[in-house]
Amino acid sequence: MTSNAQNFKPRLEMFCLIVLTVMISACSSSRSYKINLMPAPTIFEDGAIDPLPKGQPPVSYDDFRMLYATDRKSSDDPNKRPFYLDKAGFILKLGEARVKAGPEGTNWETVRQITLAKNRSRDYPLEVVSVDGTGYLANTYSFQTRSIPEPASPDRRGQEFAQLVDARLAGSGAKDIYVYLHGFRVMFDVPVLVASELWHFMGYRGAFIAYSWASTPSAFAYFADLEAAVIMARKLRIFLTYLADKTQAEKIHIIAFSAGSRLVVRALHQMALLKAEDTDEEIRKKFRIGNVIIIGGDISQEEFGVGLVDGLLRIPERTTIYASTADRALAFVNWLFRRERLGELWADDLPVRMADFLRANPSLQFVDVTEAAGSTDGDGHSFFRKSPWVSSDLMALLAYDLGAAQRGLVKDDRLLTWRYPPDFIERLRRQLAKMNPEWAGAQGQVE
Repeated sequence: MTSNAQNFKPRLEMFCLIVLTVMISACSSSRSYKINLMPAPTIFEDGAIDPLPKGQPPVSYDDFRMLYATDRKSSDDPNKRPFYLDKAGFILKLGEARVKAGPEGTNWETVRQITLAKNRSRDYPLEVVSVDGTGYLANTYSFQTRSIPEPASPDRRGQEFAQLVDARLAGSGAKDIYVYLHGFRVMFDVPVLVASELWHFMGYRGAFIAYSWASTPSAFAYFADLEAAVIMARKLRIFLTYLADKTQAEKIHIIAFSAGSRLVVRALHQMALLKAEDTDEEIRKKFRIGNVIIIGGDISQEEFGVGLVDGLLRIPERTTIYASTADRALAFVNWLFRRERLGELWADDLPVRMADFLRANPSLQFVDVTEAAGSTDGDGHSFFRKSPWVSSDLMALLAYDLGAAQRGLVKDDRLLTWRYPPDFIERLRRQLAKMNPEWAGAQGQVE
């Protein structure tokens, strides 16, 4: 019996790992170099609310450049795929990636109609076709750095990227930077493309940056990626500080999906510890972090709580957690680690001390997406791209810095969470029309 039990254990572990891979594969598109444009946010359907520029956009819509930062190892030939490898590079590299969007020769008005349509008649593919590195951040070196880049002035290298960011800020008229971090098991290209579609639906507002950390598109990479997320948090902290110090940004917003939340929570935790003696005003002036948005957070609620105890909420102006009771990927991870994930919602009444903390910290908002249209599609994990309701809410939060009540969400006083009412889209449209009367539309839908 003992021998059979010993033989059974590794088989059980392998089975669990395979199931894990299947359950959380929605975090990525694995080895795919392309993605299809996500469905249009419902708020933009029928033209009542239109975020896209009326004339030509500040970048070419079918051939534009997405800013990126990556700690992946460079390939031997930067002109061929893969542009960056699925291994850690030990320093943070900066640049811009050329993204091809949609069919050749499509004019801007056609693009507007295709991308904002409720039901597209065909796929709208996005693809990275080349990268142009501007340099690296020298202070992301450590004694573990295994290779030194070509001789160049580190200050000049960092300055070039900052100038690219400032040009985007000046071109759009908005002084906001948006940094997107992906989940596990993806290649370099995927976060670049997701950042591109989010930036498109925001009307090319501000400067969007894809932060491509060294995850691995392998069926058995989950635990390796989780460890990588721990290691890479320091580089993210340095990068966020660099943006605050070297660019003209007034606010820096962070969007973290799934395992990317591990980097963000740890980076913010480090900032809080380093600035523990500073006042809130000094911290906000130093880092200029606006919204921190965590979507389907694959980090334990306990670890997030540790960051809260050490002052994590002092770093951003607002922290929004998008979570679901129907996220089957996180439910399996919960079973695996025996710890509830940040992206899961509690079903029972809150402990008194936790409820008191949430009431005392209104800048921390939990949004329950379970009732949002499309949020449970697939395994219920990638709802920010699959649900046009959630993407509508996300666009309003990012572009207009609106709190949950302003966006039309309803407070659940028992669980201290926000949820989507049946008339959410109408509520959000009315709010946006108040901000910009031109959006009321000839149809009188937003009055």
